[in-house]
Amino acid sequence: MHIGLCSPHWPPSLGANGIVSYVAAVRDHFIARGHEVSVISQERLYASDGSAVPLAARGAGRIMASIGEKFARLREDAKGALPEVGRNVARQIAAAHQIRPFDIVEMEESFGWSERAGRAIAAPVVTRLHGPQALKPPRHLTDEELRDERDRCAAEARAVRSAPVVTAPTRAIMAGACRSYGRDPAQTSAVIANPIRLRANTPRWSLEGADPDHVLMVGRFDFWKGADTMLLGFEHLLRLRPHARLTMVGPNEGLETRPGERLSFEQFAEARLSPEVRARITYRGLLKPAEILPLRMSAMATVISSRWENFPYILLEAMAAGSPLVSTDWPGADEIVLDGRSGLLSPVADPAPLALALDRLLGDPQRAAAMGQAARDRCAAEFSLEVVGDKLLDCYARTIGPAGCRP
Repeated sequence: MHIGLCSPHWPPSLGANGIVSYVAAVRDHFIARGHEVSVISQERLYASDGSAVPLAARGAGRIMASIGEKFARLREDAKGALPEVGRNVARQIAAAHQIRPFDIVEMEESFGWSERAGRAIAAPVVTRLHGPQALKPPRHLTDEELRDERDRCAAEARAVRSAPVVTAPTRAIMAGACRSYGRDPAQTSAVIANPIRLRANTPRWSLEGADPDHVLMVGRFDFWKGADTMLLGFEHLLRLRPHARLTMVGPNEGLETRPGERLSFEQFAEARLSPEVRARITYRGLLKPAEILPLRMSAMATVISSRWENFPYILLEAMAAGSPLVSTDWPGADEIVLDGRSGLLSPVADPAPLALALDRLLGDPQRAAAMGQAARDRCAAEFSLEVVGDKLLDCYARTIGPAGCRP
């Protein structure tokens, strides 16, 4: 097969992003299985051998994209769906298809652009659910932002309803997207996890190397990642364990506290936390994976405090390392973390139970280590690149063939 994969940026070294991590992993697996893979990103086509070709719409591909654009303009002038960007993405995919025709293309559902891509080329375009906007919990938005949000959701709904095949990493995401976007659950779809590479030489967490008081949280400082839940939960934890300390890693994008207002880490900490609590917190900002690794190895527990997630790599990375972890129980979390066996789950946006879960891990190091090992074993059995990558290839083959992809 010649498989096309769309990525927000490429190569992966340009920055951290869950979709990029996913594309990088499956691309390597598909190539290892003997398939040709092209990555379309930022007006360039990256071939299996790593060579890059600039994309400019041409010939029949440009004509097909133009026809789709004309119909789209008649019914859509939505700012929130970023239609002009979507038209440009479709042009790029059409141009890539002209260079070397695809057998199948996979891209995310964001802003409904996969529908445009499907109109631009003859090959099937699989819509991969990486984070449907309609499933995310309410947040503080201005009236203009709310209008943009509605436009985006409407565009995504059209893309999900019309896709020949939709894949999702969890049953919860698939069910929620079908319900919110009006896709018939009987339509062709597949629940296939996000994959992670498991290498024999990857460093492994060990109880002997962990600081019994150290807690690590990796994720953006923002509303979605539950930065406030983590900080307020840590405040609760200090009442139980005065020697605990927290390290936070991730870009400081600001926490929405009311429409049009975001507080930085420094502003939130100053307003909501006592000097004694702030003294036990180290905020490192954005770090490279190699810089995060020793922090994970030294922490007694890794925390994912998000209000909502799809299938986050930061969770998979902790599991793959065998790190004891606590995650908030966003929809689908229980399909990844087996509560009490491979980690602990805590209610979303509720600091006190998060603190109690951390107290349980810190207070029972042997049990914490056993959970970390169980998480590592679960990664190998369910989420390894070999297991997940072959499921995706099977889905693609069935999509191209007359039988389609099995549910």
